[in-house]
This record gives sequence, C-alpha cells and structure tokens, in this order.
Amino acid sequence: MSTKINTNFWKNKKVFVTGHTGFKGSWLVLFLKFFDANILGISSEKKEGVYELTNLSSVVDSEEFIDLAEDSTSIENLVASFSPDIIFHFAAQSLVIEGYKDPLKTVKSNIVAPVNLINAINKTNENATLVIATTDKVYKNPSKDNCETSELGGVDFYSNSKVSKELLIDAFINHPDFSKLNINKVRSGNVIGGGERGENRLFTDLIQSFNNNLPIEIRNPKHIRPWQYILDSLYGYLLIAKNSYENNTSEVFNLNSEINNHYEVRQITELFKNFSEHDKEIVFNDVSSYKEVDILKINSSKAENDLKWKAKVEIPQIIELIIKWEEHHKKNQNPNYSFNEIESYLNI
Repeated sequence: MSTKINTNFWKNKKVFVTGHTGFKGSWLVLFLKFFDANILGISSEKKEGVYELTNLSSVVDSEEFIDLAEDSTSIENLVASFSPDIIFHFAAQSLVIEGYKDPLKTVKSNIVAPVNLINAINKTNENATLVIATTDKVYKNPSKDNCETSELGGVDFYSNSKVSKELLIDAFINHPDFSKLNINKVRSGNVIGGGERGENRLFTDLIQSFNNNLPIEIRNPKHIRPWQYILDSLYGYLLIAKNSYENNTSEVFNLNSEINNHYEVRQITELFKNFSEHDKEIVFNDVSSYKEVDILKINSSKAENDLKWKAKVEIPQIIELIIKWEEHHKKNQNPNYSFNEIESYLNI
C-alpha cells in the first residue's frame, strides 16, 4: 500500500516547475494544482500534447518562456521574485536518438541548464528543495536490476549527458557553499499516459496512428522497458519532494513499476491495438540507425521502503486510460477530465 499524500502540505506551496509544457511537467502542474499549490512554470516553448489539450496556461498561476541553458540572468531574477519552496526540474533533452543527432543541444539542455538553475537558486533562495529528473539509463549495466548505488556509465550521448549531470549535482551537494540546498535526483522508468506527443516516443506513434487511422509503425519491438503510469511516477516525485523539504535531505531514488517491467514494445503495441479497436496493420522494424539498450531495469526498493511508494496501475488499465483520455480531448480542451483522472487515482 502506497503512502497517502498529505494534500494540505501542498496547499499554497510555491512550486517552480521547469519543463512545464512537456508531458511529465504538464501532468505535474495538474497534480500540484489539484492540491492548490501556487505554480510558476518555466519552459523554452509551448508544446503539443497535455499542455495544449488541457489549456494548461489557464491552470498554472504564472509561466515564463526562457532557455535555461542560455539565460542565467532571467533565471536568477525569476527565482528571486518568486522565492519557491520547492523546485521540480523536468526541462531536458530526453531522447537517445536526438542525442546522436545533436550532441551540443543535449549537453546544453542536460548539463548547462541544471547548473544554471542550481546556481540561481543558491544565490537567491538557498534553503529551497530541488527534485531533479534524471533517467534509468544512467547505469553502466542498464539491463541489470540496478539500485541507487549501482555503478554509473552511459552508452550514448544522451545517457552520458545524464551521468555527467548527476556527477555535477553531487559536486554541488558536497560543496560547502551549497550546503543549505536540498537536491534530490530521481531515476524513473518509461512514463506513459494520456497526451504524450514527444518525437520518437512509442505512445506518440500509437496515438498518431490511431487518430489518423494509419498503420502502426514500431521500431525495436523486442525492447523491454520499465513502463509506469504517469501518475504513479509523479506520486513518487511528490513524496520525494515532501520528504526532502521536511527532513532537509538530499537523496537519490529509483522509481520503477515492478508490475509492468516485463512488457516488450511489441506486447504494448498489440494491447493498444486491441483496446483501441484499431483495424490497421502493425509494421515492426527491427533495424535502427542508432544503438539503444535492449532491456532496461531498475530497482525501487529504497522508495518502497523509505517512502512507502509503490506503483499501483498495470499496463492494460494504463492503456485504457490513455485511449479514453485521447478520445475525450478530441473534442474538449480543458483540465477537468485530467483532474478527474487524478482524483480517481488517489482513491485507488
């Protein structure tokens, strides 16, 4: 049984969310607003998906569009004026393929941007709590059941940028001038839910095929990922933030859904096709120009033991929720359906 979130904790908390127009960031804003937090969203641009389909600009209390890697002065000014209690850093270049195509962009987004953010917070609000998203791909042997102390080491530009970010975060944590900051790292699996529109994402491809009545084209059908429902994952992030804020701790946590970590891409695709009653063929492509790890695994025993966090929603139910969310938002662009989904999740 997962720990119940104390909703009163978040009421009127000043929360700074970077990457708030992205898939995870948008759902986090919805989750936080459900608890009546005061939210400042920071992103480089507006994005399709959850942000547009829920009219998130009407949900967030305020938002700014700046490049965290290029505009350190604006970041400092925003942090100083807003004075956040808690910061969630989700802004990133989050694709292995994009890392191969544009290594410099990946370095700026995944290394320079968080360094600028941590510097800005330390200068203006040194008692704040940060929760920084990294990735399950930071481990040297990603197919093993890695725990938080397992050896790090990426195999491509993307994963190495995340490893570098983690090492720099550790340097900040150990630096006496940054000692009052609580900085937490979160390594979560492949997060899925309604409204995902990121390029080269499985559910983006599935949803576009479904919405446009096109054949489903899928790469790497035998790959296995630690799939997890978006609200399961964000529930963990919220528990980590609360724990750090109340206990003045800096920690690292894995978030993995053990009930869903055995599914191949092929199986996920076939389940989606069946649930959606999509009548087009599935085209599997085993050939890829870019190397990706076949199997990803992480062990989340620490989160389960220390935070009493545990994933609750299984793959078939997640896929049904995604299809219903997408069907609803073909005609409706407001946050109410997502708020209802959050309420239902909290009652599981």
